[in-house]
Amino acid sequence: MPSTKTPTRFALALLAATCLTPVGAAQAAPGDPIGPEFQVNTTTADSQVGPAVAMDADGDFVVAWRSCTVGDYDGCLDWDVFAQRYDAGGIPQGPEFPVNSTATGNQMFPAVAMDPDGNFVVAWSGNGPGDGNGVFAQRYNAAGEAQGPEFLVNGYTTSSQYGPAVAMDAAGDFVVVWNGYGPGDDSEVMGSGVFAQRYDSGGEPQSGEFRVNTTTANSQSEGTIAMDADGDFAVAWASRYQDGDNAGVFAQRYTAAGTPQGGEFQVNTTSAGWQGSPSLAMDAAGGFVVVWRGTRDAYVQRYNAAGEPTGDQIAIAAGGGDMYPRTAVAMDADGDFVTAWTDRGSPYGYTIVSRRYNAAGDPQGVEFQTDPHTSAAAVAMDADGDTVVAWENWSKDGDGGGIFAQRFDGAERVAGDFDGDGKADLLWRNPATGQTIVWLMDGDTKLAEGSIGTVPTAWEIAGTGDFNGDGKADVLWRNSATGNAIVWQMNGLEKAAAQSIGAVPTAWTVEQLRDTNGDGLSDIVWRNTGTGVTVVWRMSGFTKTAADPIGSVPSDWDLH
Repeated sequence: MPSTKTPTRFALALLAATCLTPVGAAQAAPGDPIGPEFQVNTTTADSQVGPAVAMDADGDFVVAWRSCTVGDYDGCLDWDVFAQRYDAGGIPQGPEFPVNSTATGNQMFPAVAMDPDGNFVVAWSGNGPGDGNGVFAQRYNAAGEAQGPEFLVNGYTTSSQYGPAVAMDAAGDFVVVWNGYGPGDDSEVMGSGVFAQRYDSGGEPQSGEFRVNTTTANSQSEGTIAMDADGDFAVAWASRYQDGDNAGVFAQRYTAAGTPQGGEFQVNTTSAGWQGSPSLAMDAAGGFVVVWRGTRDAYVQRYNAAGEPTGDQIAIAAGGGDMYPRTAVAMDADGDFVTAWTDRGSPYGYTIVSRRYNAAGDPQGVEFQTDPHTSAAAVAMDADGDTVVAWENWSKDGDGGGIFAQRFDGAERVAGDFDGDGKADLLWRNPATGQTIVWLMDGDTKLAEGSIGTVPTAWEIAGTGDFNGDGKADVLWRNSATGNAIVWQMNGLEKAAAQSIGAVPTAWTVEQLRDTNGDGLSDIVWRNTGTGVTVVWRMSGFTKTAADPIGSVPSDWDLH
């Protein structure tokens, strides 16, 4: 058994601090892509646009969008709402499916919310039972089965009701907000307002619809909502001329019973020009964040659960070439959040940009940017911070617009993390006996230890990485005499499986384990010590899916 007093008896492989960095998904930083982007819509005829996305606590998610079913985007005669479910691994669960039951008229602008168990509700505006221009919703269980028929949300059916947003708490209770007109409003005289309706988990209305905005002068629109685990919620919206200039962003907090908490308040500090298109997200305890766009910038403001600002507003996209329409934000249970917006300052036109932040508002990692010709960002986050960003793309669908998405890792993983807790563990090897031991660590505290096997001394540890995408370090062994390579797939202190992945002449060495194609799995970077030729084995578990030469570098150069 290794002793901390005599470490020289052993070869310490603490791969979190060696040149073997980064080490595949086992060393992923928060916000690293998981696999490539993927197309959501199966039907590609005409246009599919306007995505919305929601995620449960475990990372299962659903994407909703509107699809032109008659005509084309410039002259569509019939829009309908569709959705597609996915498990936490990004695997589609069944086919895409229509959401609205009413087939006549247009059904547009879907919004979706999901509870921690995967039950979800989709809201949209359009034609339906009881209102030719209203807000409707449909409930689903976690298996994607409709719960009852679609239903009309707004009680007031005079004039237009449109642009819904929806949020759901841990018990499945939900609130729908929308823009429109209420009793006493005159659409010819005054602008629209923001309204809301509460529901229990069974879809039963809780009291009647109510107006959210207190100030009714001019117009209030672009309502958005977020809820905490207990059902407390906040609504944000854009209000014309209320902040002293063109438009500003305002918000109102509520208890789970729908009782206002204080009065409405101004979110934006900068009032010059246009401030609008807000998006709102809330953590499990009621802390929340509002993201909005200015004339040429996008901003974020954090609040604690009491509705008090936490720090100043932050410019998340400053000095862009043009407005940033449609901002989006999602937050995990602990208050970490991710923002997304459409950047019109790109030389290629519209581009979706996303950035992750910790609960203190500090940027994490680098911005993610999609291909050109993308817009209408939507984002969702699970309890652990895993994220999905969805958008519409006008160059890849094959026929008009299409819906695409990208998954991101929420865990801050480190090399040599054998139990997936985000902390580096120690891998010890006795060079005399071949015995190999793992210490599971928590900082400078050893939590547990175990022998994972004794291997002949001709075998050397070539590195650790995540070959199967489970978030736990696996071990790559190499025989120094034969060149044979073997992967041990690990589960904490246990070797779950082992298999040879091939033999390579000993003139070739393993330089690094890296996730070179962004699929969340470690690949092997080989280098010929004589010629400097470098080859990447793209791995999927025990399988080498490709071997790609990537160039030749003189042997006096080292790879770091």
